[in-house]
Amino acid sequence: MNRAVIFDLDGTLWDVFDSTFDSANIVAEKYGLKRISKDTICKGFGCNKEESAKLYFPYLEYEKSKDIMDEISKVNIENLRKNGGGLYPHLEETLKILKENYDLYIVSNTGKEEYIEAFLISSKLKEYFKDYAAASFLGISKANAINKVITDNAIEQAVYVGDTIKDLEAAKGANVPFVYAKYGFGKVHGTEFFIEKIEELPNVLRKI
Repeated sequence: MNRAVIFDLDGTLWDVFDSTFDSANIVAEKYGLKRISKDTICKGFGCNKEESAKLYFPYLEYEKSKDIMDEISKVNIENLRKNGGGLYPHLEETLKILKENYDLYIVSNTGKEEYIEAFLISSKLKEYFKDYAAASFLGISKANAINKVITDNAIEQAVYVGDTIKDLEAAKGANVPFVYAKYGFGKVHGTEFFIEKIEELPNVLRKI
């Protein structure tokens, strides 16, 4: 059976809070806009570009704020390519164990494929992942991006791992089991399956 683990990216595989916070405020300052708070940055993880733009810049028209979001994304990608993000402890060892029994994929809400590529390049973990999809870049929902990866790769059984309520909703929309990464950025209540740290994932998957 072709089995897969599909991962969210931010808050699940790496912590990019500092890079995102710095990049957003470098661009905000450049245009004389209000400083973006740490709380707002946290709330933006898991959102698509339109949702993030409205969250970061509620006082701007979307047509203007989306261009600013593109610039923030560009600055952030350049920084992450160069410096990387904070990989969660024991990530590579866990991926190595998982790869023995599962194909591994990434589905993120990012508006640029380059963002996922920045992770793969800077982390030096590209060899572990078979494919990926950037939902906002493709102009589809995260649930549809999960289904696209499943269809494109003829996956028979999949699990989605993420850290926000939007990840849970995406898994439900794609009709796949969800594993909540409690160490990430979001707060999700009442999930049947969860992990406190990434290395717990192989054991949790055996229960699904």
